[in-house]
Order: sequence, then structure tokens, then C-alpha cells
Amino acid sequence: MKKTMLFVGSVIILILSAVTFIFIPAMAQGAGQDSLVFGKYGKKKIEYTQGSEFANAVANYTEMYRNQGVELNDSDYYYIYNYAFVSAVQAIAYAENVKKSGWEPSKEAVANQMYQFFLDENGKYSSEIYNSYGTEQKSRLQKDITNGLIWNRCSEDLLGTQSEYGGFRLYGIKSSDAEKTFLENMASEKRAFDLAVFNKEDYPQAQVKVFGEENKAKFTKYNFSVITVKDKSKAKSILNQIKNEEITFTDAVAEYSDKAYSGADGKLSSNYGYQIQNILTNDADAQALLALELNQTSEVIETSAGYSIFHNDLVSAEPDFTDSTVIAAVRSYINENEASVIEDYFIEKAKSVISASAKNGFEAAAKANNAKFVKVPAFALNYSNDALLGSLPEEFTSISGASTNENLFQKAFALKTGEVSEPVVTGNSILVLKAAGTQKDNLTDAKKEELANALSSLDSSTIQYTLMSSDKVQNNVAEVFFTKLMKTN
Repeated sequence: MKKTMLFVGSVIILILSAVTFIFIPAMAQGAGQDSLVFGKYGKKKIEYTQGSEFANAVANYTEMYRNQGVELNDSDYYYIYNYAFVSAVQAIAYAENVKKSGWEPSKEAVANQMYQFFLDENGKYSSEIYNSYGTEQKSRLQKDITNGLIWNRCSEDLLGTQSEYGGFRLYGIKSSDAEKTFLENMASEKRAFDLAVFNKEDYPQAQVKVFGEENKAKFTKYNFSVITVKDKSKAKSILNQIKNEEITFTDAVAEYSDKAYSGADGKLSSNYGYQIQNILTNDADAQALLALELNQTSEVIETSAGYSIFHNDLVSAEPDFTDSTVIAAVRSYINENEASVIEDYFIEKAKSVISASAKNGFEAAAKANNAKFVKVPAFALNYSNDALLGSLPEEFTSISGASTNENLFQKAFALKTGEVSEPVVTGNSILVLKAAGTQKDNLTDAKKEELANALSSLDSSTIQYTLMSSDKVQNNVAEVFFTKLMKTN
């Protein structure tokens, strides 16, 4: 549902916002209740009260989703309220601009729109339908229609209308033919690639073991108990009590320790050498602590959580690199602290693919170096997988971070057919690309029209972005929704 709502938000507001303020008989809820103010545009409050721009927008978005059979929950309503706020800001801004121009809808134009609501099933005016509307309801209808005409006037002046004269839209921003041609070329010019893909998760166990053996001290396991408090003087007082045998270390844990690094028993939970060094703030302290003899208690040592006292319960245990638990700890350390070790390893493997591909062919070179060989069908240069230019193939998007890796796109589309790239790092993968071929599609008229309409939508989104970035906008939707509406529910 979230994806649907987000998509709808980018489309409804951009394309259907002109109808947001056309009257729908199912009026906004909340009549007779105190209004909720969700923000401001300039001095104008954006409030949830009957007949307001905001309330009408909420009602209309809600009605639209319900008509699609969507069962809305609180999270969905939050999105609706955000969309409605944007629409309300736009409606208020449009009305202010139209008012400054001196234009207002004629009585005849409003009456003509109202007339449409009083037609029977045969399209004829019905006094019975007319009389079924109360005076207040007719007044609201007239107001909403007037607001709709004002919205349309400003929107058409800025963005143009669907009406054309001599092949050009009347009013508003015009789309450049060169811009249309540029988009059409982007959508039609495609390239196919062969890939050699290395996944960092495939870093060999043997390499993990080598790293561990070269860094044994990091994975030596210590058996300390620890007391941690916030105040240094308090820690010194506790240590003196322990030294004077006024209290045992175990009792001091129970009575004084924050247990920042232990459970209730006081046993240090992160007890590999590198983990202990990470919680200490001074290298000299680390050397002294790791040199503690059996049953010896440390001095007060500053740690990231305060001040700690350690006690050596058992002799340290050197790592056994045939133990899967130790190997898992080494791999975890590399991933978190030395990721470049893995990256460098696969970059060297990728270079081997490049050098071997000239002699043995790209696919054979990839497989010989234990890379995954992937054939990617032709696609357009489409950063971030914009549906406008045709969706990227799954073979490409399934690679971690590929669809939003600018460097990857630049290197890929700079290759000539048959050329092989240098290694490229993207997300959790290291790639080598070979340009397999190019193709140019003939776009259908429908696709060309879709691209042209997309330019108009971009103009609409730019207006909204500009309005919402204005200092005149005070947006309190999240605060009011979660503290007032959700609290009420």
C-alpha cells in the first residue's frame, strides 16, 4: 500500500490536482467540531474545517481511494493528509495570484458549472434535483466551483491547457521540440552488457582465516568481569573498597555497576581483544588491561560509557581458527572495520578477469575467476530506474546499488561495443562490464505522447516544489496528525 500511495501522491497531485477542489457532494467530515490547524501559507491558516481547501482535498483523496476498493488505515491517512496539505498550499497560492491579477470567475461561468449538478439521467435540468439541495449546500457548491475555476485559471496560465490552436497549446509554458527529441533519443538508444559479478559475501573462508592468523591479538578471548559507573571519583571509591576487602568484586557489580558492558553477572560480554580496545579511550590503558594477570584487578580505566574497573577471571584464550565461531567473529570484524580488505581482494580478481578476457573470452574469464556471468538485455541510460525511460532489466537492478550508481552508468555507457571496463564497485558487488551491443528502438506514437506529457508533469512538480520550499509555508501535518488525530483515535 505504501508504494501505491507514494506513487499516487506523485501523480494525483501533479496531474489530477486541478480537480481536487471541484465539489463532491460527500463533504469533509468534522462539521460542528473545532477545526485543526495543520499549518499556514503566509497568513492563511490551512485547517481541517468544513469547506476549507484542506478538508475538501482530504475528502476527495479519501473518496478516490475508496472508489478503488482500498481499505485505508492510519498510515494511509497520514499520506493523504500530506498530499492534501500540498494541494491546499497550491490552491491558496493560486487564489492569491489570481486575485492580484484582478480576474474573477463570471457569474455565468459559475452558473454553467452548477447547472451540471442539477441534470437528470437524460441530461435535462431537474427542478426536483435542484430543490433537493439546501440553501447552505448550494452556497458551498457555488463556492467550491468558484475556487475550482480560479485554480484552473492560474493552472492554465502557468502550464497551458489541453486545448490547442495551430498545433500548439494555448497559454502557459511550452515544451521545446528539442527537449522532446532529446527524451525520445534517450528512451530509444539502448545498450546491452555482459557482466562479471563478484559478491562481497562470497569472500572465501580461507582468506578470513589468513586475516585472523595475521591479527591474532584482535581475536584473543579474555575473561574479565567489569564494573562501570559514570563518575570517576565514584569508581575510585569502589576500587578502594575492593582493595581494602570491604566489598567483593561480585558484590560491587551488583550494588554499583551500570552494567554497560555486562549482564547481571558482571561478565564482560564483548571480550575479543579488538572489542575491548574499542570500548577504551586510551591505547596505554588497553595495553595495561590486556596484560592483567589471573585474578588481578585493574585500576580505574576510562571507557566510552564512563569509568570502569576490570577483573581478570581466567587466563586469555588464543584464537582457534578451526572453530567456526571464531571464523564468524573474524568475518564480522572485517565487514565492520576492514571492508576494504574484501573490496581489494575482489578488485584483484576483477583485474584477472580483464586480463584473461582478451585471450580466453569474457565469459570464460569470468567463470575461471569464480565470478557470476550475467547477460543484461539492452536498456536505456536510465539513472534511478525512471519508468519514463523504460524499466531497467531485473538482471541489472538485482545488483546492489546498480540503478543509482552514477559512476557505474558513466563507465558502462562510455564503452564501445566489445570494450571491457575497469572494475566498478557498487553496493555489495564488484563488477566488470563488457559492452555487448547497441540498438535503437522505434518509439510508438503512444510512447512519444507519454514522454511529452511527462514534460508537462515535470513543470507541475516544479511549481509544487517551489511552493513547498517557500518561507511562507508552515507545515505542521506530522505534529497535528500524530498528537491530535492519532491521540483521539
